[in-house]
Amino acid sequence: MLSRKEAIHKIFKTHGTKSLYVTNTGYISRAVYNEFPSSPNILYMQGSMGIAPCIGLGIALNTKKDVVVLSGDGALLMHLGITHTIRDYNLPNLFTYVLDNGCHESVGAYKCSKLENTYPGINKIYKISNDGKLPRVGISSVENKNNFKTCL
Repeated sequence: MLSRKEAIHKIFKTHGTKSLYVTNTGYISRAVYNEFPSSPNILYMQGSMGIAPCIGLGIALNTKKDVVVLSGDGALLMHLGITHTIRDYNLPNLFTYVLDNGCHESVGAYKCSKLENTYPGINKIYKISNDGKLPRVGISSVENKNNFKTCL
C-alpha cells in the first residue's frame, strides 16, 4: 500500500510535466496542489464529485496532449458508467488512475463499496493509506481555469 503522496508522485513521474492533469474533488485535489502548487497544467475539479474522468475524456478528445485523470474510489463509484465510455473511445492520450482508500474521505471518511481489481477504461487502481486532511486548494477556480487554458 502506498501513501496518497507516493501514488501521486508515481503518476506524475510516469507522465511528466507536459501532460495535462485533472484531479478529482476532495483530498486528491488537495494533495496534488500541496505537491505541485505552481503547475498550470493541473485542473482541480473542486465541487464536482465523481466527474473528473468525464472531464478528462472531454479534454482528451480535443487535444493531442496526454491527459491524466486522478480519481478516488468513492468518486469513481458515483459515475461508474464512465469506465465503459472511456473503454469504448480507447483514446491513446487518456490515462485514468484511481486512488483507493476505501472511503469517501472528504465527507467524513465514510466507507464506500469495495472496488473490483480492474475496470474497463481505468489504467490502474492504487491502494492507498488514509493520510489525513490537507489544506484546501489555494487557487481560485477562475485562476485555475485560466492557467489550464494556457497549457491547452
